[in-house]
Amino acid sequence: MAKFKVYYTIELNEIATHIFESNDFEVKLCSHNDEETYVKELAAFQPDAIMCRTEPITAKMMDTCTNLKVIGKQGAGLDNIDMDHAHAKDITVVYAPAGNANAVAEHAVMLMLMCAKRFTYVDRQFRGGNFLVRMDMEHTYELGGKTLGMIGCGRISQLAMKKCKYGFGMKVIGYDPYMTQEKIGDLCELKETAKEVWEQADFVSVHLPVVPSTEHSIGREQFSWMKPTASFINCARGALIKENELVECLKDGTLFQAGLDVFDKEPLPQDSPLRSVPGVVLTPHVAWRADGAYASLTRQVMEAIVSFYEGGDFNVVV
Repeated sequence: MAKFKVYYTIELNEIATHIFESNDFEVKLCSHNDEETYVKELAAFQPDAIMCRTEPITAKMMDTCTNLKVIGKQGAGLDNIDMDHAHAKDITVVYAPAGNANAVAEHAVMLMLMCAKRFTYVDRQFRGGNFLVRMDMEHTYELGGKTLGMIGCGRISQLAMKKCKYGFGMKVIGYDPYMTQEKIGDLCELKETAKEVWEQADFVSVHLPVVPSTEHSIGREQFSWMKPTASFINCARGALIKENELVECLKDGTLFQAGLDVFDKEPLPQDSPLRSVPGVVLTPHVAWRADGAYASLTRQVMEAIVSFYEGGDFNVVV
């Protein structure tokens, strides 16, 4: 009997390889992250399963694999996978919806703190020799008593809410058309419209998937609703934002500050104006990355693939 083959677009944690090989699976890690390499290696290897993180899994890649049965996404968002094509080809997709939720929530809170203390400005001034920058700082804040606004109130958002409400004493408001006040309880005061959240919050953090109704749905209009000293946080997906309008609003003062972990194009181009525009904290799509989080992501998806192979039950199928 031929071995069950698994192709990695990236190896997050060696635990998966050890467990796959202990189940007599054959494993191959890609040699370079681009579609041309993927297609060439997939054609030669002919895997039964592909395991990915945020690398694109395209229709061309799927069509190259005559034996492909399952795709495992080490994370929650599925926008990097051509889901329509996967469904059309009857390819099962499994994922890890909760594996990195706390890591991302913590990162969102960290970006809020960095904005509240104007970290980027202070860091640059201090590195440039201005130790006394601390004496004439304006618009720095404690989080206590400030209002956190959440656009999207799912798992990650609620974890961040708890940290901010009970840890810092913040007021929490949010908008989510699929959430009810009864379900979320007193953790967050839900608003009737997203505009109310943008207008009332001192920090607005988005936690949405990229779907046709949300893609590039946030731009100058939303930023213009914000308080003049408010900050915008995005640890969800860069494609939610009209990035050129975000840059313009930071430059002209419509938006005071932003903390960004995700970008419309990744890796962020070296010539991106986000790299030099004032008032923005940048991290390289690293919110999910923590030792426990990526081990959890890997294990959850790996166990789902093994269960799929064995014909067992698994509860992380899309």
